[in-house]
Amino acid sequence: MDSIVRGVGRSTRRLGAALAAAVVAAAAIVALQQPARADSVWAMGGSVIINVQTGAKNTSNRTQWVSSIYIQTGTAANMSYGCGKFEAWTQGFYAQAERCETAYWTINRWVGTGNYVCGVFDDFDGWPRQVACIAIRV
Repeated sequence: MDSIVRGVGRSTRRLGAALAAAVVAAAAIVALQQPARADSVWAMGGSVIINVQTGAKNTSNRTQWVSSIYIQTGTAANMSYGCGKFEAWTQGFYAQAERCETAYWTINRWVGTGNYVCGVFDDFDGWPRQVACIAIRV
């Protein structure tokens, strides 16, 4: 009976050591993973300002998560807000709307490196089309 107890004790210690090693290995993997990060990226083109919300980068397939784009005409300093046609596009996404002052679209997609996220404002009164873009680099 004493040898059975000693045998069980050794198995339990081995199992405990194996579990402890697995927990340490899992913790090391989690610590080495790059956390998902959200950034707000701004660009200006003439009198249009865009704000693009980006997230995690996937280096294995060279893509970056893009969640939304916000477009604003002019700046608060010169109060040059207007009405016209807003457009937004990136890889696999295009939208347009006729509005005044601002436009917003939820994109929610992975965008490949080398692509752009762009916003446009085209005034109804014939002013030149204003374009602003950010480049995706992974």
